[in-house]
Amino acid sequence: MVKKILLVFVALLCVYATFLYLTIGQRGFDTDLVMLSMRFTEWKVSLSIFNVPVRDVANYYNNYYVYFGPLASILLMPFVFIFGESVPQVSLGVFSIIVSFASIFLIAKHFKFDKLDSLWLSVFFVFSTVLFSSSVINVSAYQVEALGVPFMLLSLWAYFYKKPAFLTGLFLGLAVMTRVTLILASIFFFIEFLKKRLIFKQLVIIAIPIIIALLILGGYNNRRFNSYFETGYHYSITKNDGPIAENFKYGEINIIHVPANLYSFLLKSPEPFLENKNNGMVLKFPYLKADPWGIAIWFTSPLFLVLLTNFKKNKYSLSAGIAAFVLAIPVFTWYSIGFAQFGYRYALDFLPFLFLLLIPALGSKITKTAITLIIIGVLFNLFYSVSMWEIYPLFNIYS
Repeated sequence: MVKKILLVFVALLCVYATFLYLTIGQRGFDTDLVMLSMRFTEWKVSLSIFNVPVRDVANYYNNYYVYFGPLASILLMPFVFIFGESVPQVSLGVFSIIVSFASIFLIAKHFKFDKLDSLWLSVFFVFSTVLFSSSVINVSAYQVEALGVPFMLLSLWAYFYKKPAFLTGLFLGLAVMTRVTLILASIFFFIEFLKKRLIFKQLVIIAIPIIIALLILGGYNNRRFNSYFETGYHYSITKNDGPIAENFKYGEINIIHVPANLYSFLLKSPEPFLENKNNGMVLKFPYLKADPWGIAIWFTSPLFLVLLTNFKKNKYSLSAGIAAFVLAIPVFTWYSIGFAQFGYRYALDFLPFLFLLLIPALGSKITKTAITLIIIGVLFNLFYSVSMWEIYPLFNIYS
């Protein structure tokens, strides 16, 4: 009974905090994805030359393009067609939160967790990981990165619940249309095939919508950049500006970037929130703020500490571990490290598979220790997700 009451209290706090972040907790009001959606309704793929966004776009022969996959803007098209540019693109983040919450609940139920424990795990995944900040902060890159997560989860749900193989592939294909690197998630199903839990026919059926998604992306890229493989990152208008410009000197993809990415993902701590930024070491309430280079996963998601203290395997651990590792390779070798973020947001690419690795470590029931770790993580995310800009919606502090 106590666990149920505590869950209700935490859930209400999460809903309230989400509302605050979506209203008064915004740092910026990006409209890149909405603007592109408007252009899609006009059968055009470049942005209007008027009011060009200052980030997350590519300049190719004086035409400006959003360099993410097109799915986010495609999903916005019906709403943009009816309501115009007033549609808030952060609604994509709300979609990511709701679908991810439901998907984790169903996946947890598949692994024999009861309803209450499945709800705890849903709260953890949505509100105690980098998914929360990426979903509620209206930055185009965050919105697209968060959007890939629910589609990967739906692909896993379809597989675990033995839905038609085409549905599994369809959801993963949609994830790929957010960012092409998510194609690497298909390795999970290839390992499942090698483990003889999928037959060759099912693997082929899963591959069909993924291949279609790749063909669509290739055509989209060729229409914009005269290359089937160029996504636009090479023509980013910001890659030579700001702190990450120094990183770019060593190449977009280089093993030299691995230590810094691992440091951000595994070791980086929050910064002190100081009374006087230029002198002394007197802390101001609420004492901490996010470092723009990231915060280690143990701060945003302390439940993952269970992986270190009680690592166990189930029949999906090998597939999930290989998929997480392969998805992490382009992330950890990428130059930007996700600068200007809460937590290490690039972990979103392999977060669903980390969750699959976590499941056997939790055992058959969510313990009091696990609940405590979930609550600590939830509170940390709810209090500090936009603290990088010294904004604290739950405390109504604006410094």
